[in-house]
This record gives sequence, structure tokens and C-alpha cells, in this order.
Amino acid sequence: MQRVTIRNPNELQLGEARVFQFMRKGRNASGFLIRHHEGLFAYYNRCCHWPVQLDLDDGQFYDERIDRIVCKTHGACYLVDSGYCDAGPCTGAQLEAYTVELSEDSATVLIPDEADPEAASRK
Repeated sequence: MQRVTIRNPNELQLGEARVFQFMRKGRNASGFLIRHHEGLFAYYNRCCHWPVQLDLDDGQFYDERIDRIVCKTHGACYLVDSGYCDAGPCTGAQLEAYTVELSEDSATVLIPDEADPEAASRK
């Protein structure tokens, strides 16, 4: 299990995100922590339609006009609180979500190892 700590998550406003790095299958990968109303959600920064980063490296994931995470490559739209794609080329798919543990001044994102049976069942 990898643990990524993100400081001061309470500073994030609605739709703001912080990108973080972790190792996936021996390579650098990125995820993001995003605020949606009172909650914080963490996802793998990878579109379900095509293996590209959702934000095209600008750290902007959220479109407030439609209240969704949006892939900037093909326009797939994901519900922020579940990662479910409800519009676009991968409708019905779901972003890979990670557990977020909160403490007073940080959030810890828990990323399962690929050998973790729960991680394998989500693929």
C-alpha cells in the first residue's frame, strides 16, 4: 500500500485539485485530490476512454458549469463524488478511486499495490 500525504487540503475550494505522484507498475503515475462540496475525493489521473491524463498537465479537472470532472482530450464527464462517467465516449466506466484519510492538517491518499486483490477486482 502506498501512502501519499497532501498538506492543507482544507485550503482547496470547490472543484480545486492537487495533483500527486506515485509509482504504478514500476513507473511514475499521477493522481489527484479534488474538493467537491464538503468532501475530498482521490482518483488516478487517467481517462477511462483512452490512456491519457484527464487534465493535460494543467491541474484543472473540474467544470463548474456541469459540476463534473472532464477529460480535456475527449470530453468524458465524471461525477466528482463517485468517478462514474455519465457522458462521453466511455459512459458507464468509472475512474479508479482511492481512499482518503483526513487528519487535522493533511489528507493521506491510500493507493493499493497492484498485487492487492481489491485493486485487481476494480480493473
